[in-house]
Amino acid sequence: MKFVGRILLLLVLSSAVSGGQAPTDAPKITDLFTADDFRKAGLSKLSAEEIAALNAAIFRVLIKMNLQSESRISSSASSGVETKDLTFYDSRGKAVAYIDEEDDENSTFYLWDGRPVAYLDDDSVFGFNGKHLGWIKGSAIYDHDGNMVAALAEAFNGSVSVAPTKSFKQFKPFKGFKEFKPFKPFFNLSWSETPARVFFLRGVA
Repeated sequence: MKFVGRILLLLVLSSAVSGGQAPTDAPKITDLFTADDFRKAGLSKLSAEEIAALNAAIFRVLIKMNLQSESRISSSASSGVETKDLTFYDSRGKAVAYIDEEDDENSTFYLWDGRPVAYLDDDSVFGFNGKHLGWIKGSAIYDHDGNMVAALAEAFNGSVSVAPTKSFKQFKPFKGFKEFKPFKPFFNLSWSETPARVFFLRGVA
């Protein structure tokens, strides 16, 4: 379909660290569809709520595909081996958390001691206690001030530390009631004063 190319273009624009400034609001992907696209895909039969749910689902998939693609490219270039997780590093290049690609559709952030601390909901990072922690854009995670807290290896100019051995993954707790998302700040390339580990631990405190 013609709109596939437009979706791929949107995916490229979503990369904040490696490709410029990302949009400040989650895009409504169906806005890129033509009337003919809607008709052929049967979307004209959906309600406004169903269209909104579809947008959220597509955007979540695009984010995950983007992260997976970037991680694989980086890993293949450095070691020739395709990884099964997405490792996030703090400002010092130390591995602090990871997303297991073989996990469920709600991508879960684990610390290296095996604790599940947060998960992705569209482009937001929520703690299991319901707290909104920040956003994910391109290769990085940002706090409420728009500063980077953690990022994938390709976001760093230099090399990063070797990740430690993972501990056994603990059971995920029940998700608390999600608090309202704050307005998105202007995302920049400065590192947050909040240590990445502290940032993630706020999701279970």
